[in-house]
Amino acid sequence: RWLWNLLPGNPILVRVVAAASKRPQHFWARFAYLAVLFAVLLVMGSNVFSTQAASLAELAKKSSQTFMAVSMVQLFLMSFIAPVFTAGAITQEKDANTFHILLTTPLSNAQIVMGMLFSRLFFVLAMLIAGVPIFCITMLYGGVTAREVFESLALAAATGLVTGALAILIAVARVGTRKTIFAFFLGVASYLVALMVLGLSPFGRLPEAPTGPGGALRMSWLAPVHPILALLVVTGQTPPPAPEAVHHYGWPWRWMLAYPQYAYLWITTLVSAVFVLVAIVLVRRGTKEGELTVAQRARALLRGDAPGDERRHKPRHVWNNPIAWREAVTRGSTAGRSAMRWLFILTGFALGLLLLAAHEQGWFGLNPQQPRLTRAWLMSITWIELAVILIVVTNTAASTLTREKETRTLDLLLVTPLTSRYILAGMLRGLVSFVVPMIAAPTFMLMLFAFADLFHPQRAVLTLEAVVLVPLLMVAYASVAAMVGLQFSLVSRKTVKAVMTATAVVAAAATLLTGCGLVTLSSGAGSVAAALAPISPFVVIGSLIDTQLLFRDALNPPSATALEQARFVRDVAALIGAVGWGIITFSLYGTLVRNFDMTIRRQSA
Repeated sequence: RWLWNLLPGNPILVRVVAAASKRPQHFWARFAYLAVLFAVLLVMGSNVFSTQAASLAELAKKSSQTFMAVSMVQLFLMSFIAPVFTAGAITQEKDANTFHILLTTPLSNAQIVMGMLFSRLFFVLAMLIAGVPIFCITMLYGGVTAREVFESLALAAATGLVTGALAILIAVARVGTRKTIFAFFLGVASYLVALMVLGLSPFGRLPEAPTGPGGALRMSWLAPVHPILALLVVTGQTPPPAPEAVHHYGWPWRWMLAYPQYAYLWITTLVSAVFVLVAIVLVRRGTKEGELTVAQRARALLRGDAPGDERRHKPRHVWNNPIAWREAVTRGSTAGRSAMRWLFILTGFALGLLLLAAHEQGWFGLNPQQPRLTRAWLMSITWIELAVILIVVTNTAASTLTREKETRTLDLLLVTPLTSRYILAGMLRGLVSFVVPMIAAPTFMLMLFAFADLFHPQRAVLTLEAVVLVPLLMVAYASVAAMVGLQFSLVSRKTVKAVMTATAVVAAAATLLTGCGLVTLSSGAGSVAAALAPISPFVVIGSLIDTQLLFRDALNPPSATALEQARFVRDVAALIGAVGWGIITFSLYGTLVRNFDMTIRRQSA
């Protein structure tokens, strides 16, 4: 009976699954998830579906590449969707001031945590099951087995479980939806990127592992603790070593290295159990809101301040627009948020220095005389940083107005002489100012290579205009993402709903535009592709780093004349694109201003 009430008959689980699963927003969330997977399938599988008179081996190879792309996107989405669902389970109760009421019920700590966790993981598992037919399509042409499909789904489910359990732990230990979501997106992204770079480097390769197809990749010893590295093993890109080849490592390391995908499943399950147990202990102990923590008392002691003495705060210099100052400065000054942002910036700087040193010294298989591989690394790191920046600014913007509504501070703003235009302009400016230091990370990396190219222009890695155009475009794209987040923050009453919807919209739009950009690159060449590249954020930034990306045939390099012409068209199109996205931002801003008063009055009625 105790086990039944703990999970299958858990009142929280039954209530959420029976009622919330029928809500339209969850239906649209599943629809957006499947639409993204299907779009990736169509873009990557276009060569498979359109291939005529191709051998079965070629079809199987292309089908395997399509399966790899879809699996990667699914794993990436699970890393961010699961924390949003699960962290919102407890933080939504806290925002509505119903969490304390829940603690007064006869429900035990274990029932509260397990009910919150698995009721939200139900939606994650529903998404994974709904995506099975998409993966089955990749099996039609061979090259993909049912075992690979189910192992890929298991990796995604395990990733969702561990990130969801950690989200529950943070939501229980700390108060605030905004802090939880912000810390997760940067923390998860930093973990994935850092271990991915280390795992693919020569330092992370396992000597006993055989080389993959083409002889370029070798399995990493970090595969048992990294979902993407484990997925490379499942898809055959980095084959695992034979059990007898790693027998000398001893148990359990030999088993983990021989079967990294299964080791990842066990490790994530055990770690999730630890997170859940700690959360169970902290459920009722973490309700002392407003009291100083041990860390806060230690910081006050080091500064020489009396804990809680507000008279010792130094005066702050507020901008002309106090709304913008608050969004840019005070919202990012909390310990967790500030630490995560500085971690992102310092990691970006370190990656830039490491990549430059590897390029100059010929590490990691790079060749200073042939900088094409260096451009590929530079482009991949910049893409990842752009994705993190868009996710952060979207979620920060989506919780801006909803936070004011939930804390009842929006009513105070509305009784001041500040107009809606002034408030929204301040929020937009503050959000962009908040994310500009993060854009400094990829900009610094590009500046390093541009400065190094001055000493050997004959083997330059990138063009000088990329140093200016890439951050300019990033600011433009971040502004549009901020406006999308503000739009859903205005029309939504709760932070969790606004964040989920805004994230889904931005992710779907970015995927769709990237697909259109890839189709443009495959159908057009040179100047035509350069003129249309600014439609997609990732394609235009990739073309600014590597101009040859605009040409279809990568094996046969274009002539110097064609390359210079495409470069000129690309630069002009990038400037026009930055202006165009700026116009879109101000258009969304005008629409938001016109609808602000009416929407607020309707929600207050």
